[in-house]
Amino acid sequence: MLTKTQEKIMQVFVSQITELFSIRSIERILKINYSLVHRAIKPLIEEYNLLKINKQKYISLNFKDNHDVLAYIEYERRNNFLKKPGNIDLAMCLKDFVTRFKEESFVLLIFGSAVNKINPGDIDILLIVDNIDKADSSEAFLHNISRNYELAKKLHIVCISYESVYEMLASREQRNIINEVLNKHIIIHGAELFFRLLNKGRK
Repeated sequence: MLTKTQEKIMQVFVSQITELFSIRSIERILKINYSLVHRAIKPLIEEYNLLKINKQKYISLNFKDNHDVLAYIEYERRNNFLKKPGNIDLAMCLKDFVTRFKEESFVLLIFGSAVNKINPGDIDILLIVDNIDKADSSEAFLHNISRNYELAKKLHIVCISYESVYEMLASREQRNIINEVLNKHIIIHGAELFFRLLNKGRK
């Protein structure tokens, strides 16, 4: 079981999946004593295999394994995000969609500036479904749900398939939705599936 400090550290890494961090940079981000960060990170690498360290001593997320733990960390981030006073309407809208959407396996996430901006002009939503043939109807369904809420005009919804995710992940240097999502996202639903897609698509 992870400590509170370890959970905070993991939230930094899952929020910026492709980034490299030093222990010093984690200390500055979290404003936690260096020795405490060092003690907390060591088992995350050696025991839990949640993080990995390179020859230059930079640390990154290991998204290949332990998807259930990574999903738990993502949902902690989601809960912290949605309980903010400015996100109550958004939380209700997205919960409504997840409850009523009939697909079994899908990913729903927020990405872009809405992740860390208070009262953004637009809220970018990404919905990932298993087949491209379902994309238009799934996107329309989310649009229809959002019309019951005041923020409907703010939502910018994109729906793509698993196959599109793989194609975008294969183009690491290309500017596309998935490459943007990796380092600026809040996963609302399907976090474990998201990491499985990432594991399969990013070699």
